[in-house]
Amino acid sequence: MTDTDSKNTAAEQATATKPVTPAPKKSGDEPPKGRLLGGLAVILASLALIASGYLWYIMLYERADLFSRDIVGALDRIESSSNQAQETLAGSQAEIKTLKETQDAIRASLEKLNSDLRSNRLEWALTETEQLMIIANNRLQLGRDPSSALAALRAADRQLQQLAMPKFLPVRRELAREITSLESHEKLDIGGITLRLATLADNVDKLPLALDIRLREVAQAEPSAAENKMQVASADRNWRQSARSLWQDILSLVRIREDVASQRPLLPPEQQYFLRENLRLMLLSAQQAILQGSFPTYQENLKSAQRLLKDYFDYEAQVVTAMQAELTRLQSAKILTDMPDITTSLSTLRRMSGRSEAP
Repeated sequence: MTDTDSKNTAAEQATATKPVTPAPKKSGDEPPKGRLLGGLAVILASLALIASGYLWYIMLYERADLFSRDIVGALDRIESSSNQAQETLAGSQAEIKTLKETQDAIRASLEKLNSDLRSNRLEWALTETEQLMIIANNRLQLGRDPSSALAALRAADRQLQQLAMPKFLPVRRELAREITSLESHEKLDIGGITLRLATLADNVDKLPLALDIRLREVAQAEPSAAENKMQVASADRNWRQSARSLWQDILSLVRIREDVASQRPLLPPEQQYFLRENLRLMLLSAQQAILQGSFPTYQENLKSAQRLLKDYFDYEAQVVTAMQAELTRLQSAKILTDMPDITTSLSTLRRMSGRSEAP
């Protein structure tokens, strides 16, 4: 018995007991809609049942090992690993925080250091400029070296130029005046003079001694003495010749020389080496003296070398004459003993920067 038959039977019974009333027009559409919903429900239930059966089939036959695993233990291990990871993460975060604090401390130290450097830059620059000016004064007054003094003053002027502060313009003005004074100062060729003295010292061994000339004169005089003896022997034949010979001998005992100043003192042959070394020492001492700026010592050594040449060497030899002339030129070279004053810029810098004078 279907649902339609049941509904028809109920309708007939109702019609028999109640008066017949007209039915609504849409009452005939409800039975097909209910059947459709019921069919859909059956289909969905069937699909769910099939899916559930398939899943159980998979779990029972193909993945039966899932039931034999310790799921609870695995979950505990996962939870333990998660806790360890959280602890490690917490430690890493603490280390990162420590590193950040250290980095902040380093950054603060660097900023303080940069601030100190900026604040002390002016003081350092002024100190360096002052030292350059002191070096320039020492090289000029003590070392007699205008070139080094000029280089130091130029470096000091560049240092003030980099500061670019109008306050120190008076110092730069004094520096410009002193630099101009040194540039216009006549320069002495120290290098050329030292090279010329070194060349003269190397040529000392080539100079002939006056002893060689005297020995040649004695050798030339010996034949004349032999002839005189022969003449005396022949003159002894008569008394007049004998008296004349006696008188000549008496006259020969006393000799008046008018060229005493031109005679050179004799020197033993074994001392010739020391004579040449003394002359070389005089020339090298003069070289060292001019390098040190000791011009009186330089002049005195040149004079001593000239005296040695005049007293002990062949003054008529060309090499001796040339060396004597060269020593005269070196001695007469214009030596600057009065150096310009370059202390004004140093005093001005100390006064404007509030620095005390050097002791």
